[in-house]
Amino acid sequence: MKKIEILLVEDNADDAELTLLAFEKGDIIKKSQIHVVRDGVEALEYLFDTGAEANLHLNHHPQLILLDLKLPKVDGLDLLKKIKSHPEAKKIPVVILTGSKDIDDWADSYSLGVECFLHKSGDFDKFVEATSLIALGAIEKEESAVGEMEEKTQNKVEILLVEDNPDDAELTSLAFEKNCNIAKNMIHVTRDGAEALEYIFGAADEDIYEGTPLKRRPKLILLDLNLPKINGLEVMKRIKSHPEAKNIPVVVLTGSKDWRDWTNALFLDVAYYIDKPLKFGQIADVANLVNLGAPAQGTNYGRRMLCAPFSFVGSSTKGDDKK
Repeated sequence: MKKIEILLVEDNADDAELTLLAFEKGDIIKKSQIHVVRDGVEALEYLFDTGAEANLHLNHHPQLILLDLKLPKVDGLDLLKKIKSHPEAKKIPVVILTGSKDIDDWADSYSLGVECFLHKSGDFDKFVEATSLIALGAIEKEESAVGEMEEKTQNKVEILLVEDNPDDAELTSLAFEKNCNIAKNMIHVTRDGAEALEYIFGAADEDIYEGTPLKRRPKLILLDLNLPKINGLEVMKRIKSHPEAKNIPVVVLTGSKDWRDWTNALFLDVAYYIDKPLKFGQIADVANLVNLGAPAQGTNYGRRMLCAPFSFVGSSTKGDDKK
């Protein structure tokens, strides 16, 4: 496995040491080179060579940046803005590693394009697991970037779109047809959660169990959250708890602005969480997720969300109780 370079931006010596210990315990440090800087200015100088001017040539190009928010000299959000405004540096995955529980910090971080907002936790084992997943994700991304893309033919494509709004369903189907050369008859639309589960498992919700054989295995599931009969989060729970169906990529496509929906979707291992309306760059990312034949422009938006910023918040179990 190829070694990667990780930049850790952390002013607290104890927290920096804890993070290094977590990587070592998770057996990641053997696969990584971790460089630690203590403030925002030092991070900028490491990345860009001369202070806070982020329009310069990159001096270093780490495959992952772990970033604290509360930093001296230049704080974490300002540093993140400079990174994401640079044409090369903006492609580096950034994970926020912080003690902040401020919802504004979380929202601002995601709006700037971070991979994950990871809260510093007193549970060291959970911290080890999270940091290991983050680093392994960066390693896998680095290795896959140099591999060849497997060719897929159109007749192997089947997308399940779970959307109760007919206008949204039509627009989404049209977007994939025009941008990914996917015939509309390869996109199967179901209008509620119960119909979606019936399509995948051939059984009603209460009759689905671990040993239920799959009736169909779509290559990709596009899932709205606010669905009649059975809401989107409950549909995803059923899919992700099934030993075969759990490997089908699920992309949440929703108009919900509720951070709890985002958190719960990430907890359930959603591949992407996308706000409506679906944009061109996002279509390319979703297509690349399962090699659907995305345009040559490639990925502009996408990132796999590796963890949720807050603990799981339970949701209602059926239908319109969700919202």
